[in-house]
Amino acid sequence: MLKKILWDNQQPKQIWGALLGAFLGLFLLLSAIQLYHDIRSLTEGKREDRFVLINKKVNIFNTLGATSAFTEAEIDTLLQQDFINGVGKFTPNKFKVSASSSMMGFYTELFFEAIEADYLDIHPRKFRWKEGQQEIPVIISRDYLALYNFGFAPSQGLPQFTQNTIKKVSVDITIKGRGLRQTFSGRIVGFSDRINSVLVPQDFMNWANSQYGSNQKSSISRLILSTDNPYSPALRKFLKANNFEVSSGKLIGGQVGLVINILLGLIAFIGIIITILSILVFRLNFELIISKASSEIGLLLQLGYQPQQISQLLIKRLIQLFAGVLIAAFFTLLIGHFILSKWLITQSFTIPAGLHWAVYVAVLVVGGLFYFVNKRAIESKVLDLFK
Repeated sequence: MLKKILWDNQQPKQIWGALLGAFLGLFLLLSAIQLYHDIRSLTEGKREDRFVLINKKVNIFNTLGATSAFTEAEIDTLLQQDFINGVGKFTPNKFKVSASSSMMGFYTELFFEAIEADYLDIHPRKFRWKEGQQEIPVIISRDYLALYNFGFAPSQGLPQFTQNTIKKVSVDITIKGRGLRQTFSGRIVGFSDRINSVLVPQDFMNWANSQYGSNQKSSISRLILSTDNPYSPALRKFLKANNFEVSSGKLIGGQVGLVINILLGLIAFIGIIITILSILVFRLNFELIISKASSEIGLLLQLGYQPQQISQLLIKRLIQLFAGVLIAAFFTLLIGHFILSKWLITQSFTIPAGLHWAVYVAVLVVGGLFYFVNKRAIESKVLDLFK
């Protein structure tokens, strides 16, 4: 009888509008929370340390032939600083390198560097080399692929590549030195966000330098520092005092991360506003239902029905509707995030396949607030009819 009185002759359009608004608001809110943590995962990685690439500033004396390499004393001084946890040395090639492809019709001079594996931000399974191996695995900066696709390739009439497809392309790598020459097959196995370079395994670099390199001592012109805080004033002051220059790549990344976080904050704000508005629409609709059936409800109350019976029926219906929307938004995000994580793997990015714990907390908080706010409103409205 109560269901018949309360739900007959009600317009469903307003309820459906509130459901759609709640779904959109909740989905935006939960998505913003998850994306924030995904971006933190991508930009910060799993390690707590941060890395900074440094080199000496180039001046007129370097143009005239002076060296800009780091000395062992300078490296030891860096290691003695409290704000520096470790120093990685880039090993440059001491031989000539070129890359070519008869299929694509291009030729270019090249350079190689090697760095200890501890300082890499990716660790491809195939990034290994041993003497006698014909294929050289290569890691390049992700920015280099963008420069190729949108700078070099269009000007030379060459095809553009995605990160996944370029890994399947092999090019001829020719190294020369000491009157010797050898051609290898080169293949890209990964993309680095931390290091702007063309990296080869340390074992290959050591072997090639000994076989084809010049006899002069290899100079270290670039270093990578492991530090807890790359923006530390003490670190910046020390580097400036020693005429060391910081690569701006991570600073640009930090600015981009700040912009993305601002956009995510805006999305979360919009999601909160839409969610609040949809909750208000829910509340108004249920108050309207009570108002339309006020005479019937009043008669039922006079016949002995308790206000709690009517309130509980309305609250139960309200919970069913909102819980359905909340579950739909949650599972839509869960499925969408799983698909996104699988696609990012093909693009050499890695994020957790599951949702962050903050999303589950947000679901519980929003659901709890919705229940308590509307429960009190409905009980108050029904009690007004009882008086």
